[in-house]
Amino acid sequence: MYDVVVIGSGIAGISLASELSPYLSVCVVEKEKLVSYHSTGRSMAFYIESYGNETVRKLVTASKNFFNSFEDPQSKRKLLSKRGVLHIGNKAQTRNINNLYDNLCKINSNFDLLNKSQTLNLLPCLKDEYVESSIYDYEASEIDVNLMYDIYMKKLKKNNGVIIKEIKINNFFFKANTWELFSDKETIRSKLLVNAAGAWCDEVATKTKAKKINLVPKKRTVFSFKPKNIQLQNDWPLAVDVEEKFYFKVENDSVLASPADETPVIPQDVQADELDIARGIERINNSTKFQFKSITNKWAGLRSFVKDKTPVIGFDKKINSFYWLAGQGGYGIEAAPILAQIAAYDILGKDLFYFKKKYNIDVNLINISRLN
Repeated sequence: MYDVVVIGSGIAGISLASELSPYLSVCVVEKEKLVSYHSTGRSMAFYIESYGNETVRKLVTASKNFFNSFEDPQSKRKLLSKRGVLHIGNKAQTRNINNLYDNLCKINSNFDLLNKSQTLNLLPCLKDEYVESSIYDYEASEIDVNLMYDIYMKKLKKNNGVIIKEIKINNFFFKANTWELFSDKETIRSKLLVNAAGAWCDEVATKTKAKKINLVPKKRTVFSFKPKNIQLQNDWPLAVDVEEKFYFKVENDSVLASPADETPVIPQDVQADELDIARGIERINNSTKFQFKSITNKWAGLRSFVKDKTPVIGFDKKINSFYWLAGQGGYGIEAAPILAQIAAYDILGKDLFYFKKKYNIDVNLINISRLN
């Protein structure tokens, strides 16, 4: 018997479980052999305050204290390694660049509007005839996802939290304010059930008789290659097309690139599609000087969205003992710290106005009630 059972061991589930563990008994259940196997484990994770809608950007900015407050005293590893991101645009995208810059400056000020020459100085692999201008987010940083996950895991275990892996929940039964989870291993009971199952959140809702949120899992493809004509620099910023038609970054003497595909799929262990890779190669060839013959690696992951592309948290309207933490899309890792805090406050009955006062976050814009 636990106070809380969290379904899903991705960054959403593990961060909330960790935040709750000092106050409640917590169990995380995961159907895979490994924790964080799907979206969290396949992310090209960056901390970017210039990505997503206004609500998402506020959530990411509010998570900054968490990311900046930790350094491993033994290894000296930090959660963030500053790289910067360039939102690049060609002549036809000049209006997009200017509009994005104006919107970004409403919340933060860590952006520079750059001309062609300034853009090429930061990222000389771009074709001169392709790029016209860019926005440089100089605070954007790579996230050490493994370290981040370990921080939450250690806190959870320190507070006697439990993780059960490779478990199949066959039935959910709610009676007398108690959940019973009948599995292939054991029967687990809890007072509260948290749905943090990523792309499978609506499937969990169906099995528990909660109302679905019409979550749409979307496939995102990544591939890597080694150019034969350009000496790569590991400190080059991440490059993102201003309309998000592609992006790429340098890592370990290779280029990791994506066509920024968002193909709706059913929840599954997705694999990279050759057509998506071909689209990505075409877009990279059009915009950069890179010459390469073959792909060295490829993979795909799932990013799950509701209609407004904003995360979903809150108690289910029909079942008070069922809590949602879903729809993080492509922002789940960088927004996880503040989402976990908000959800923990909500579950523990604390005043959510704290987040409006401190971070100007209207919690109603992420609450599940907005969808009904």
